[in-house]
Amino acid sequence: MSDNKKYQPEVDFKQIFSTPSRWMGLVYLVVLISIIIAGKYYVQHQDYISDNDPKFINSINLERQTDVSEQKGQLQEGVDVNTLGMNPSADLISTGKELFQVNCVSCHGENGKGDGPAGGGLNPAPRNFHSEDGWTNGRTFSDMYKTLEEGIVENGMNSYNQLSVKERFGIIQYIRTMTEFPEVDEEELSNLDLTYSLADGRTTNNQISLEKATKLVANEKTNNFKTVKTKFDQMNDVSILKDNTSDINRALYALNNTNDWKTDMNRFKKIILSDLPQNGFNANVVNLTNEEWIQLHSKLAGLYSVN
Repeated sequence: MSDNKKYQPEVDFKQIFSTPSRWMGLVYLVVLISIIIAGKYYVQHQDYISDNDPKFINSINLERQTDVSEQKGQLQEGVDVNTLGMNPSADLISTGKELFQVNCVSCHGENGKGDGPAGGGLNPAPRNFHSEDGWTNGRTFSDMYKTLEEGIVENGMNSYNQLSVKERFGIIQYIRTMTEFPEVDEEELSNLDLTYSLADGRTTNNQISLEKATKLVANEKTNNFKTVKTKFDQMNDVSILKDNTSDINRALYALNNTNDWKTDMNRFKKIILSDLPQNGFNANVVNLTNEEWIQLHSKLAGLYSVN
C-alpha cells in the first residue's frame, strides 16, 4: 500500500521553492489586491488630491471661495475721463496695482501673464496681458474698460462694476505699465464717456452674498408655493386637477420653479409630460383633448395669477 496517495499533501511546498514559476499565480493575486487597495485610496482621497494639484481646481470649493461680499449701494462721482485716461497720476497707478493684487492676481498672475493659481483649471485660460493675440473685447483702453464693466461670462471673467470708475481706470492704467498697449486719444475716451456716462456719476446697487441671495430665492419660492396651495384649497371646482394628478402638492411645486409655462402651452405640456410621477401628474393627461389641456392650463395659470 506504499503507493496509496491518500495522505499526500495537496500542495507540495518543496516543489514551489524548487520551481519558481509556481509563484506566478500568487504574484498575480498580490498585484490584483494592491491595485484594488490603491484604487480605493484614490477614490476616498480624490477631493484632497484635486485640491492640492495646481493643475486642477475643485469647482465646488472654487464656488465657495468666489462668493461676492456684501456691499451697500453708493453714489459714485463723475470723473474727468481725459485726465484719468491720458495723464494718469502715480497715485492712480499705485491704487490700480493694489486693486490688481486683490482682485486679479489669483487668475492673471503676479505679472499679468495668465498664470495665477486659480486659473489652472479654467478654459479658456485667463488673459495674458503681455500677448497681443486672442483678446475677446480687444486691448484698447475702452475695450478693457468694457471688460471690467460688463465682464465676459462665457470666459469666466467677472464684472467689476462694484468698483468705482476711478478704481477701474486705475487697474487698467496699472496693467498698461506691464507692456506696450495702443495709445489712448480724446476721441476714444469721449466715446467711452458717452457709452457709460462716466462724467455724470452713477448710483451703484446694493450687493448681497450668493449665500444670502440663494436663501432669499428659496424663501420666495416657498412662500409662493404656500400662497398657491392656499388658493387651491379655497377653490370649489378643481375636478380637472384632481382627475389628472397623483399628488397635487408635487404638481403645484413642479410649476412653481418657472413662469414661462403660463403663456406657453407647449412649455406647459413639456413640463408635465417630462416626468409624470415626479411632477405629480398621472397617466390620464396623455389622453387629454386639446380643450381639456386648455382647461387644465387655465385652471393652473389662475392659481398662479396671484404673482
